[in-house]
Amino acid sequence: MTTGTDDEPRSLSPDDAFAILADETRFEIVRALWELYEPEDPSNVVKFSNLYDVDTGITFSELYERVGYEDTGNFNYHLEQLTDHFVRRTESGYELTEAGFEIARSVVAGTVRKRPHFDSVEIDERCPRCEASVVLDYEDHHVTASCRRCTGIWQDADGADGVLFTFPFPPTGLSDRTHTEAFHAALGYNLQRVRSFIDGVCPDCSGKVEESFDVCALHEPDDGGGCPHCHRQHRTEVAEHCQRCKSVARGPLTIAILTRPAVTAFYSDHVIDHRFASWETFRLAQSIEEEILEIDPVRIRLTVPCDGESLGLTVDEERSTPVRRRVRGRRGGGAPHGGPRAAPAGSRDDPGDRRGRGKRTRRRPTPRLSRPQRDPPAVDHTGRPTG
Repeated sequence: MTTGTDDEPRSLSPDDAFAILADETRFEIVRALWELYEPEDPSNVVKFSNLYDVDTGITFSELYERVGYEDTGNFNYHLEQLTDHFVRRTESGYELTEAGFEIARSVVAGTVRKRPHFDSVEIDERCPRCEASVVLDYEDHHVTASCRRCTGIWQDADGADGVLFTFPFPPTGLSDRTHTEAFHAALGYNLQRVRSFIDGVCPDCSGKVEESFDVCALHEPDDGGGCPHCHRQHRTEVAEHCQRCKSVARGPLTIAILTRPAVTAFYSDHVIDHRFASWETFRLAQSIEEEILEIDPVRIRLTVPCDGESLGLTVDEERSTPVRRRVRGRRGGGAPHGGPRAAPAGSRDDPGDRRGRGKRTRRRPTPRLSRPQRDPPAVDHTGRPTG
């Protein structure tokens, strides 16, 4: 599908875009328009949708004075180079286009002008594998959480164990936050991006995302370290990448599966408020069992346990997720890995109290058969059969 008309400005190649923005004066024009932008004005918030008939453009003279350039003719030349791609001309003056806003946001976020760093510090959060204190580092615009007691989830480039995650995080995210608050902000910022990737929409350019599975064929993790072949504890990693802007996200399949509505509903049945963009996601992922059914094409069965029951999902390269629920003997109850507790027995919110409510009948155990049970038919993410 294509949009636009012949009257719209031509597309700008990456080389042309870099050339236009390389000039210091043009960069100052973008910054000045950003500083003069008033986000509280509703006409600015939705100005590109024509809901408000208000022109908030900055006049040429005001922009010229703000930048502090000495030659009006030369300044006009630089402004024209930006117009149509990074700056829009209005009846009253000039304003940033969405592309101009993206450039300004990168500067404001500190991504292109700051290189903050802080040394390792222990925070008041626990490793999802051994309950030791999480250690936090920040360097090269990335937050790294690690554990000094256990092997963690990954090995770093030097082969050292203990890495729990490494996420990109703009320097602005550190402002006015404690180390623990920055830890949770980095999780929220990145896991929301991961969810968008998994939903097939690039969070950076809105392009189409392609998904692939990286399965370690010779997976040999042990208690002393990650697998010598893939340098991680988990066997299967999901790779999401945008072919338009080359943005990418990678992570364990056991974490990616926690975005599935079926998993959220399963936890909800057990009175657990599962929020994907949180540290609890890493804790829950440690209890998920992974079984490789086929490698080419990839077909994997995952088992999500909770409160004596388990939810089975089979994932393949077509993103289909047939769902099967098995009932096991109850062993004490409670959420896995210290999650939110269930409601008191017999209360209105107690999932085990089925008395007097026809829609909440007790689940029957799956009968044992002498022959293997067939997998359920494949369905897509909407619940429609795929075959």
